[in-house]
Amino acid sequence: MKILFDETQKERGKIFDNFQKLAGLLEKEGHEISKHDSYPIKYSNISKYDIFVFLCPDGSKIMGHEVKALLRFVDEGGSLAIFSNAGGDKGLNTNLNTLLKHFNVEIVANQIFDYQNFDLELESNVVVSKFYDHPITSGLKEITIVSSCSLHLQAGVEELARTKKTSDPPSSAIMGISSYGLGTVFVCGSYLMFSDSKSGIDLRNNIKFAKNLFQHIAAPPMFTEQEEELDEEIEDTIQEEEIIREAPFESASKIDMVKEALSKGETDTVKAEVIKAMKTLQDEVRATKTVEKEEEIKAPVNNVYESIAIIQELERDIDELKIEDPGYRDILLTDMARREGIDYAQILPYLERIREKEQRDKKKKQKRKDDAKGAVKGDITSIPEPRTPEMDQFEKDLVLFDQELQVDTQVQPTVQPAIQSQQIESLTQAVRDLKNSLDVLSANLIHLISEIVLEMKEQRGKKR
Repeated sequence: MKILFDETQKERGKIFDNFQKLAGLLEKEGHEISKHDSYPIKYSNISKYDIFVFLCPDGSKIMGHEVKALLRFVDEGGSLAIFSNAGGDKGLNTNLNTLLKHFNVEIVANQIFDYQNFDLELESNVVVSKFYDHPITSGLKEITIVSSCSLHLQAGVEELARTKKTSDPPSSAIMGISSYGLGTVFVCGSYLMFSDSKSGIDLRNNIKFAKNLFQHIAAPPMFTEQEEELDEEIEDTIQEEEIIREAPFESASKIDMVKEALSKGETDTVKAEVIKAMKTLQDEVRATKTVEKEEEIKAPVNNVYESIAIIQELERDIDELKIEDPGYRDILLTDMARREGIDYAQILPYLERIREKEQRDKKKKQKRKDDAKGAVKGDITSIPEPRTPEMDQFEKDLVLFDQELQVDTQVQPTVQPAIQSQQIESLTQAVRDLKNSLDVLSANLIHLISEIVLEMKEQRGKKR
C-alpha cells in the first residue's frame, strides 16, 4: 500500500528524519512510503495514495479547502491517520478538531500522566494495558504512549484503548477508529510513541502495534454476509426506483388507480395505510430525481477575519523594516503568511477591498478638510500659503557649512570669489555623493536584517 506522510503543517514528526525506524518497519511490511511537502493539501495530490498520515501538526492550521480535499479522500475509500500530542489543538496552536468533528472525534487539550504505571522514569510515558477487541489491538499486552492527550469519542467511533484508573485524568480514551463513506479514520493522542527516540517505538509492544495499525487501515473494508445481503437489497431497490423515475407521470397515475380501486370495497384503515405508503414512495422518487450539488466547505467567517488581522500585523512588521521595494514586500508577505498557515492569495481580495475603503475614507477626509479651508469662495486669504518642507539634519548641516565658508570669505578677502564658489560647489557635490552611497548601503543592510528576522521567527517556531 502507498502511505503518504504530510509535512505541510509544520509537523513535529518527519518520516525520513525522526521517524526513520517506522519508515523502515513499514517498508519491510511491503508498504511504499512517501512524504507530502507540497502546500496546500489538494485532492489531486493525495488521491493516488491509500493512507494519509499527520504526525502532530504544530503551529499550523488546515484551510477550508484542505478539509474538503481530505473528506473527499476518505469518503472515496482512503484511510486517514492522525497523531496528536499533549495539549491538543490549544497547546499546539492547530485546528485539527475542525477536521475531526466530521468523524465524531475531538482531541482534548490536556496531557495524560500515570504516577504508578510509566516507563523510563517519566510519568508522561504512560503504560497502557486495557485494549478492546479489534484487529489493531490483536496480540498486544502493553504499549507505552508518550506525551499523549486524551480523546473525546462520540457515537459511531470505536474505542481501541484506554488508560488505567491510576492515570490523570483517570481511565482516558487515547485512540479510536471510525468509518466515513468508504474510508477509515484513525486518531491517536500520542505521536512520539512511534518516534526514533528512546521514549518511542522500541518501548513495550509499540512495534507490533504499528504493524497491526497500518496493516488494518491499509486493507479494504470487510463486509459481513448480512451487510452483503443488505447491499443487494439496496441495489435492487435503486434499480426499481430508477425504472419508476423514468416515468414519473405513470407512477402518479398508478396512485390514482389504487385510490379508485380501494374506494370501491376496502376498509378505511387499509385504504389510509396503502395511500400513505404510495405517497411516501412518490415523494422518495421525486426526491431522488435530481442529485443536489455537494455544498462547498468554506472556512468560518471568523477564520477570515483572523487571517486578515494576522496579515495586517505582518504588514506592520514589514513596515518597521522599511522595505520599500513592492515586489520584495509581496514575496516576503506571501512567505510569512504561509508560515502562519494562511493562503495569502485567498485573503488578498478581502485586503484589497479594505484598502480601497481606507483610501476612499482618506480622500473624503481630505476633501472635508480642503472644503473647510476654502469656505469663503474667492477669498484670497483662504488660500493656504505653501509650506516650505522642513529641512532634515543633512540639509541643516549643509547650510551651516555654507555659513562657515561665508564667514571664512569675509575673514580672508584675498581669496578670489570665483575660486571660492567652485570649491564650495565641488565639496557640496562630494557630500551629496557620500549621502547617496550611505542610502544604498542602508538599503542593503535592511534587506539583510529582514532575512535575519525571518530566520529568527522560523527558529522560534521550531523551538515551540
